[in-house]
Amino acid sequence: MASDASRLFLVRQFARHYRSSSLAMPDRFAKREFGFMFFDRGFMMRHLAFPSRAALKNYLVENTPAHAYYSTAYYENPDASNMKEKNWLAADLLFDLDADHVRGTEGLPYDQMLGKVKKEVKRLLDEFLLGDLGFDEAETNIVFSGGRGYHVHVRSPRVLKLTSHERREIVDYVTGTDLDIDWVFPSTPFEKSRYRDRTGVAYKRAMPKRGDGGWRGRIRKGIDDLLAELESLPEDEARGLIADVLTKSKRDIGAKTIRGLYSDLFVKSRGRCGADRMREDDIYEVFSEKRNSEAFLDLVNLRVRGDVKGETDEPVTSDVRRLIRLPTSLHGKTGFQVVPLARDELDSFDPFADAAPLAFEKSLVNVICHKPVAVRLRSQHFDLDEGANSVPAYVAVHLVCRSLAAIDNGHKKYLPTVNV
Repeated sequence: MASDASRLFLVRQFARHYRSSSLAMPDRFAKREFGFMFFDRGFMMRHLAFPSRAALKNYLVENTPAHAYYSTAYYENPDASNMKEKNWLAADLLFDLDADHVRGTEGLPYDQMLGKVKKEVKRLLDEFLLGDLGFDEAETNIVFSGGRGYHVHVRSPRVLKLTSHERREIVDYVTGTDLDIDWVFPSTPFEKSRYRDRTGVAYKRAMPKRGDGGWRGRIRKGIDDLLAELESLPEDEARGLIADVLTKSKRDIGAKTIRGLYSDLFVKSRGRCGADRMREDDIYEVFSEKRNSEAFLDLVNLRVRGDVKGETDEPVTSDVRRLIRLPTSLHGKTGFQVVPLARDELDSFDPFADAAPLAFEKSLVNVICHKPVAVRLRSQHFDLDEGANSVPAYVAVHLVCRSLAAIDNGHKKYLPTVNV
């Protein structure tokens, strides 16, 4: 923390939150390990356990951590000082979707970044967890992390005892890792030619159909979307997009192949092009040369699979001893609350309106902004200049936590009146 004034301000505001808020306790919390990080220390205090909600609440009020965590694992002795003595019993299946691990969030403003991550959370839930994998909504818990993303916990009895390797297989399914393209586009032999006692055999592939389930149906939708995107572009831009994707291919794909692939897909003959035949007749054999067909498979594997796969921080999901943020605790780098959500609440959830704790005061606080800042909190917009500004305390918390401002230590009223 940049100054004692800023640190003291945050500690008092965080203590207000913990004193006045009702904690959302994880199930079987007495079997879980807890850990905390503080504003004035650079290490985590962990290997703690609490027998009751009141004991945890008292700890939060009296010690006021910047970050609070609990284990996804259940232990016989959660407060033991080493992992062997804890005696692992089981663990939730956890999916962590953070902006650092979601494609397309690079360089986005904070609010747009969170919107992109939320879109991927919905895909993970609806298509994979509640869809393909068949978990019940009552077995899942969604949590806004308070920072750059969301967590999804699965507490089905079917997953609690899974090993790290078995959880990795679930990750591989969700992310489409090592997806077998030959399985997506199955090939069947047919008689190509016959000469005397010899028969020439060739193979033709089948397109995945729109009604297919799982990854076949997912890939088919992605192909339709990609064809529509390429068709909407001028030819040079479409070929440029294809070339950009295929530069990552293991095959040596040159400009001639890219021209041939584009021509096979979009140059019309008798009123229809290859893309039309793919979409209308569910056929794959629209390519004039084998190399064009192989390039299309690479395009699907590199672009389409990436567009339709699920997102998660893969090591987190595989970890059976992970510490994760405690719901209704506060995030020390934003001042936002870690908010538990039901699926039907996720669509309308707005972190800037719904995660700014109501316990933080509205009275004005003087801050020094390190640069001009525009922020929206509790449905109000604040456009602040570099230097001295006077803002409500709940805005000051957010700015100081994000290192966008510091409490004005030169003003005698840098701290609002609080009762902690």
